[in-house]
Amino acid sequence: MANKLLKKEDLDRLIVDVNSKGGVFVAPKSEARLVAYKPVSGVADIEFEYIIPRNSFKEYMFPQTEVVANYEIKKDGVDLNDVQVDAPKTVVFGARPCDAVSVASLRSVFTWDFIDEFYTKREDALVVLTVACIKADDECFCTTVGVKPDQTDGSDVMLMLTEEGDYVAEAITDRGTEFLKEHADVFTNAKDVKTLPVVDVKPIEGVDLGKIDAFLKDTEHYDEDFWAEVARKCAGCGACTYSCPTCHCFDITDEGTFNKGERRKNWDACQFDQFTLHASGHNPRDTQYKRWRNRFMCKFNIYPKKFEKKGCVGCGRCIRVCAVRLDITEVMLAASAKK
Repeated sequence: MANKLLKKEDLDRLIVDVNSKGGVFVAPKSEARLVAYKPVSGVADIEFEYIIPRNSFKEYMFPQTEVVANYEIKKDGVDLNDVQVDAPKTVVFGARPCDAVSVASLRSVFTWDFIDEFYTKREDALVVLTVACIKADDECFCTTVGVKPDQTDGSDVMLMLTEEGDYVAEAITDRGTEFLKEHADVFTNAKDVKTLPVVDVKPIEGVDLGKIDAFLKDTEHYDEDFWAEVARKCAGCGACTYSCPTCHCFDITDEGTFNKGERRKNWDACQFDQFTLHASGHNPRDTQYKRWRNRFMCKFNIYPKKFEKKGCVGCGRCIRVCAVRLDITEVMLAASAKK
């Protein structure tokens, strides 16, 4: 399919068309001086000047909290009723390539040994319109982990910003092709259009993923003082995990009165002190540096080894939100230098 042109002035029609058909149009939106992926009703709601939204759009596939069942305790037993997944067609406009790449990582988890339809039905109803990056900041390190500012993995349609402020649209998947056809009156033919250059993000000099992998695989390094030194600042707030596009841990809790309520699936975080607390009271990760070590190992060893997908996409959110400025790239440098 030939590339199409999406004029900025036509975005309103696209948004109205998606929303009017029962869908949800999500885009970067500025609220309280922060840019985040949010549902929008018109182009006036969209923030176009941003590096990357504060949140990832994973919450539209994997909500922060959701009801998975309802229960009621009766004299003759317990009634447990399933909840059907609500998966409206959701269009994410303005996604960054690093966020789009993370979709495959999430799907690997939620289809590993059990098909979690609460995730898969939402992802199947998602259309990702990615905008290639024309600028970056000091926290962006996508190329260091093998992701490019114009990477198409995970995108249904790749958008390249033009000199006039419009977008050249390229369908990447069948879903993207169908989307462009469905909205053919909005996407016109792209002829003699010049796109802006993609930002040149330099890989961090000194970071060697091969050396990091070798260091993490060697179990002799597991209890080294190295971990306590590099993670000494960590406060265990969990902001890094909640903002990360590939973090996927959750807990199941029953919430309600003494005899009826909801069974909920809630985001959890390996940085919380009770994350690995056993019923016996034993906690194998009883200090914060052990919890931070686990997160780093998950990103660069456990997850890539198990799923052959990226545990870290280099979005830099964990650096931006960290209250104590614990920079994961500094630990990557330190681990690369270990023998």
